[in-house]
Amino acid sequence: MNDTILESKLAHPHIKRRRFLQGAAGLIAVTVLGPTMRASASQSKGSSASIQATTPGVASERIDGRAKVTGQKVFARDFSSIDMGWGPDQWYAHYLPALTTEHKFLNVDLSYLPDDAKPKRVILGNQLKLAVAAAPLARYRDLQVESEAFDQPKKETLELFRTPLVASATAFAAKGSSSVEFDIIVKPGNVPNFLGQAVALLLFDKRESYRAAKRLMQFNDASFQVYALDDASSRGMGAPWSPQTTYVKYFEQGETFSYATADPTTYQQNVPSYRDKINQYLAQNPDLIRQSFTVDTQAMDPMFMEPESGLAYYDSKAQSLSLVLGTQSPDGDVSSAASMFSGADSPIVIKEVVLHSCYPGGGFGGRDSSPFSQLLALTAAFSDGAPVKLAHDRFEQFRFGLKRPGAAIKGELVAGSDMKLRLVEATMNFNGGGLRNLSPYVANLAALCVGGSYEVPMANVFAQSKHTQDITGGSQRGFGGPEAFLAIETALDDVAASRGWDPIALRRANITDTGGRTIVGGPIDQELRLGEILDRAEAHSLWADRDQIKVGYAARGLTYGTGIALSMQAYGTSGDGMVAAVLIDPDGKLTVQSDAVDMGNGSATTLGVVIGPILGANASVVDMGGYLLFGQTGLTTKGNGSDWSNPHWTAKGVGSSSACLTGLHQVHTVQQTALALMQASVLPAAAAIWGMQEPGLDDVKWDGGQLTLAKGGVKPLAWADLAKLIYSKGLPKGALGHAFIQGSWVEADFGGPGGSMHLQLDGLSLYLPNVKDPIFVGRTNTKPPPAIAQRYSRYVWAPCANVIGLTVDKSSGSVKIENILSILNAGKLLVPQLVSGQSQGGIAMAIGYALMEDMPNGMAGPADGTWNLNRYHVPRWSDVPLNTTYELGKRAQELVTLPESAGDRGAGRGIAEAVMCSVAPAISNALRDALGRRYTSLPITPAKILEGLRA
Repeated sequence: MNDTILESKLAHPHIKRRRFLQGAAGLIAVTVLGPTMRASASQSKGSSASIQATTPGVASERIDGRAKVTGQKVFARDFSSIDMGWGPDQWYAHYLPALTTEHKFLNVDLSYLPDDAKPKRVILGNQLKLAVAAAPLARYRDLQVESEAFDQPKKETLELFRTPLVASATAFAAKGSSSVEFDIIVKPGNVPNFLGQAVALLLFDKRESYRAAKRLMQFNDASFQVYALDDASSRGMGAPWSPQTTYVKYFEQGETFSYATADPTTYQQNVPSYRDKINQYLAQNPDLIRQSFTVDTQAMDPMFMEPESGLAYYDSKAQSLSLVLGTQSPDGDVSSAASMFSGADSPIVIKEVVLHSCYPGGGFGGRDSSPFSQLLALTAAFSDGAPVKLAHDRFEQFRFGLKRPGAAIKGELVAGSDMKLRLVEATMNFNGGGLRNLSPYVANLAALCVGGSYEVPMANVFAQSKHTQDITGGSQRGFGGPEAFLAIETALDDVAASRGWDPIALRRANITDTGGRTIVGGPIDQELRLGEILDRAEAHSLWADRDQIKVGYAARGLTYGTGIALSMQAYGTSGDGMVAAVLIDPDGKLTVQSDAVDMGNGSATTLGVVIGPILGANASVVDMGGYLLFGQTGLTTKGNGSDWSNPHWTAKGVGSSSACLTGLHQVHTVQQTALALMQASVLPAAAAIWGMQEPGLDDVKWDGGQLTLAKGGVKPLAWADLAKLIYSKGLPKGALGHAFIQGSWVEADFGGPGGSMHLQLDGLSLYLPNVKDPIFVGRTNTKPPPAIAQRYSRYVWAPCANVIGLTVDKSSGSVKIENILSILNAGKLLVPQLVSGQSQGGIAMAIGYALMEDMPNGMAGPADGTWNLNRYHVPRWSDVPLNTTYELGKRAQELVTLPESAGDRGAGRGIAEAVMCSVAPAISNALRDALGRRYTSLPITPAKILEGLRA
């Protein structure tokens, strides 16, 4: 079948490869190049051997592993302008951070710098035109939260903090934006909006000058900045970022009022009356058990391996801005950079933004909508055409980088004498820091998670994030779940202790499952198996023999305690769009492309092997961070409301990458795209070679990497033979798929060379051998998610229980984690080694934030520029049990994964944060068991332990 015949059969025109950003970016083309992000299973440059072919669907090693361990250039920090072909004259950038939000910034004073350490150029805020000075930073994380931000009625808060400003709404109507776009560099005469906000950009044309200046200025900021003596106030301190979250649920006496089930247009106005009903219920039932709880947590650093770094280069002839960047959200970072130069007053004219997307070297949310992309892009506008490097060291990353917001939570858990929970009430305040970023999303998910893993008929929860002077709060390391589970899981143990109940029995009496309802009122359609998790925990000797273990430690003069906690962390957002491509090269090698980013969690490896059972071979190459892919789909998010009747419309294009999205979301999209390629190309090619009518999917099988009929009787076909015919006959050499999930996947029918294909995709395009651009295939018989699903907040879960045994030195207050048992429902284990690695990383992180990671606010913390790992303590090898199987008398962290069940429907789950979320409450519960004291102020430092013992 030639190109013309196939194009006629598909009956749709070409979709141009290069799409244009709308809104803030104007008509600025975007290109993403992926050599630095490419993970190859073939021979790696600098290595002496190829990775041996593996069993389809099975990973023999990480696809990116060899390049990383052999020291190849994979991170943005590794690259110079010479590597990129931009010449040897590389400049260096350094930003000076604000030191106060209580005085006006006046100027910089660089007179103390010797001549050989002076910058070539100094850029102050008053030198920036409006479009550049306060360009919107794209962040579009959650459909439900963004909808709330647009629709939430005015309250008695500053108009400044409503979402969005008129300008932002126009610019990012389809992409979302922050509610406030503070100046990227503070203008002289203005009060800084937050600590760490840039007050000046210094550009050096020589590396020696840059390093000399940095040595002289580091830890000595006040000598180089001038502030007014009179006190002043920064605008809007303490005002909440929009939106705030209110979840009131009343499933009593035949009524079913909740966020998900109520009329969206009247929900908020009916909330007060249902709060009154809850209070009446409490007054009418004075014998209920009412357990109050108070939780507070510090802000935390994501502590990823590679501090943020990048290169920027403006080619004036091509009017092209190139960025080398390790990013978690390539689409958002490119949009943010483009938005800076879209106005008529832009200092440079840009027609194209080219992103060279690198491995980020860790993400955890710490690079999600990071302002670093704009800080980097800005440097290129003032470097006289030279490429510029901006590279944070660890001190600067602590000072500038996004943090997990600190939180203060107060509430009450109410239960009856029958062990059944009746109500959870909570007020949750998060320290959002200087920029809105994603902290309102964090508060929103925390509000959902405070209901825990339980069926609770009533809820009264309010959550918000506030603007403060502190370093901006982002989304990393749990996304609100750890704080919420700490609250409810410690309160549950306190209820059990007060009544003499077994803590597992109390949990078992209240766990939810398929058919249950969250505190939002959304249905639970997944199989959770929480009862099985609790059964396994209860039967394990770490829990079952805890009393004898305590006696054994006491005989050695050690104080020992055991704690358990259960979590049901959500993954994904309230509506997720994903895009992927699967391609065949002329030799029959397979390539997977994805918009996702591998942040070190192994996404590239996973996506490379999940096509194996479908296409008979794993991918030889996996390209990540492909922002161009959605632009090639022919889909749009524009329109007034839902428009699923339009085959070009989808609810969400792509979002930022999250480690928790691989197991279900990204894998599903890649597999469905592989199925499309199998039906549209591989089966017609096989039929042509075999000289028979095209077989169906169930009629064939892969055997040893060759395609044959399930019943036999034909010559098995190797991929080289299939590829040869595919290219010679003009059959599709690749498929590009887009999927959207909101409660359920969108399903539709698509026409192909072999006939109609029913896929769980909402967009499909096919690549032809001799045609540059993919051809759009219109969907028919579309089955969208139910409209009410947009009110569910979340709908997929990764349950996990942690049992922790620990010892406490009552003289010093030090805590030692002796053993950890994690029981996890991860669904289908796609790459078991990666699940284990994610679990071990989650355990280490959780021990860190529960016991060690102490980060004060204000200039007492990392905002003063003196913080590094000498002051910010994270777990070392000695702090984490290293064995992987529990054995009495030895230290271990044992992971037990539930076997796959029919209820998993062959899907994995996003487990990046699942294990982590219940560690801190299990530690707190173990400390209560050991010491008889409750500790819920994190981190639980030795000083806090001793203070509690004295009390």
